Amino acid sequence: MADTTDAGFRFEQRYPLRHTDSFGGTPFVHGGVLLALTEIALDAYDGEAGIPSHRDILRFQSGSEVRYRSPLRWDDAALVRLRCTELRPGRLTFEAEVAAASDGRLVAQFTHRYATINAQTGRPEVPADWDAIVRAIQSYDTAVTVLDATGVRK
Repeated sequence: MADTTDAGFRFEQRYPLRHTDSFGGTPFVHGGVLLALTEIALDAYDGEAGIPSHRDILRFQSGSEVRYRSPLRWDDAALVRLRCTELRPGRLTFEAEVAAASDGRLVAQFTHRYATINAQTGRPEVPADWDAIVRAIQSYDTAVTVLDATGVRK
């Protein structure tokens, strides 16, 4: 029986795997590829949600957690699902799932944390259009929690 996934994900993209690294010569996809797919999907999420793009203030990954559930064959395809779960000024948290396209089996679950950083100084900085980013994400992912800078729910 296939694992069931959480239906709370609005964003989903399918990615073929035939040209990815395998794990130690096996027919399975290396875990690092799964991480990369969630990052690639995040760019597509931004476009679909209407999040403004930036060149000076960039979103950098500050931490990730992953739970691998089952291997994914390189001749399958990956379904990547994303949702934003928390926003606070200059900080975003996303949950991601990777599932096997062939049978819907859950392969991995990720939690990614991001901080917005000034590309010139390397220091944390909240984009001037932060409110527009929040509105875009709230319109797209309606269950996102928005917090102020002190961690109090808005």
